[in-house]
Amino acid sequence: MVRLIIADDFTGSNDAGVQFVKKGFTVDVVFDWRSIQPLKTHINDKKVMVVNTESRAIEYHEAQNRIKQVVLNNRHLQPIYKKIDSTLRGNIGGEIETLLATTQIKFALVIPAFPNMNRITKNGKCYVNGIELINTEFATDPKTPICSSHIKTIIKQQTDYPCEEINIDKVRTHQIAKCIENFATQGTKIIIIDAETNHDLKTIIEQTQGLLDKVLLVGSAGLVEFLSPSMTEKKPKSERLSKKPMLVMAGSMSEITQQQINYTIQHDNNWNVIDLKISDLLPELSATTLITYKNKIQKILDNNQHCIVRTSTNKQEREKIDLYCQQYQLSRTELGEKICSGLGLLVKNIKFNNLFLTGGDVAISIAKSLGAIGFTIEGQVCEGVPYGRLLSHEILDYKIFTKAGGFGTKDIFLKALRFI
Repeated sequence: MVRLIIADDFTGSNDAGVQFVKKGFTVDVVFDWRSIQPLKTHINDKKVMVVNTESRAIEYHEAQNRIKQVVLNNRHLQPIYKKIDSTLRGNIGGEIETLLATTQIKFALVIPAFPNMNRITKNGKCYVNGIELINTEFATDPKTPICSSHIKTIIKQQTDYPCEEINIDKVRTHQIAKCIENFATQGTKIIIIDAETNHDLKTIIEQTQGLLDKVLLVGSAGLVEFLSPSMTEKKPKSERLSKKPMLVMAGSMSEITQQQINYTIQHDNNWNVIDLKISDLLPELSATTLITYKNKIQKILDNNQHCIVRTSTNKQEREKIDLYCQQYQLSRTELGEKICSGLGLLVKNIKFNNLFLTGGDVAISIAKSLGAIGFTIEGQVCEGVPYGRLLSHEILDYKIFTKAGGFGTKDIFLKALRFI
């Protein structure tokens, strides 16, 4: 059974970890990739550790260094599951190569599909809601744009390791094991496997059961659900949740998030939206601007209403990213860090009971600004929305909900509200 999950962002860490929580496991997400987890974790059959390397948008050699350090610090927590983004953003090729080299595992099985979120793979290509990945908003992601729908092409950007594919027809005719054996004999290091449904994912795990302790499994949160049997089923601790107002920090520029916000305010007049201009966060969030926004948000929450703070209202905001970079002489990564830092500072000055964070970079920045060193996952509202509490040296009694920017149905915020 998997003991350690290595993820490249916070929301992705939670999406993977919550699959184990649903089966009765205790899951902690660790923010400091340099930390060494205690040996006692090794003998706890109900414990899974998720380490967030926060490496999706950094230079790929640094991503490789972080991966190597996590493995060396936590050798007692193998086997490892490498959680990747279901839309293939990040340093996937470099991180897989480093994991294979550091663990000396012979090859990796890469299965990125997440059917519950309408992300499937067919003929070696990724599709989102039936559309080829290159024709979706992920091709123009502000920090980590993808260059192809072809998974092999994306991986080969960062590694020379031999890479092959097992297409969906081989999956459904139970030829996976034979294909893997043939590829391994030829020296293939990375094997990409198609999946269009949860049944396909289940089939892949069943057909590779005898290999799972000997290979590196690489995939999205979609595959994690099929990796281990259920233990005692956990029930949501609804009595611990607060019915007080919810603060949503929507730092994601995803069009899906914007559609979710628009749907929310159209169907529930107890929500208020604060549009926070990105230019107000650059080059730094000034004290005056901080107080202005803080007072607006706090007034809404104090009036027992819910508040959504968003940094983007439409697709055109995404297209301004390069202009902001030129204006302030920042890289895309540096610009993102400035924006996240400003949002973190703002939230630190607000009193709230329920905090919903959408967008991985924003979520981790805000969590750290609140003094968090990790996150304990307690359950999920629905698919794609885990919740839990921040781990800190101080007692933090509020609930945190997280969502990847491109995840969720249009009524996702209303579902979270009904849940609490």
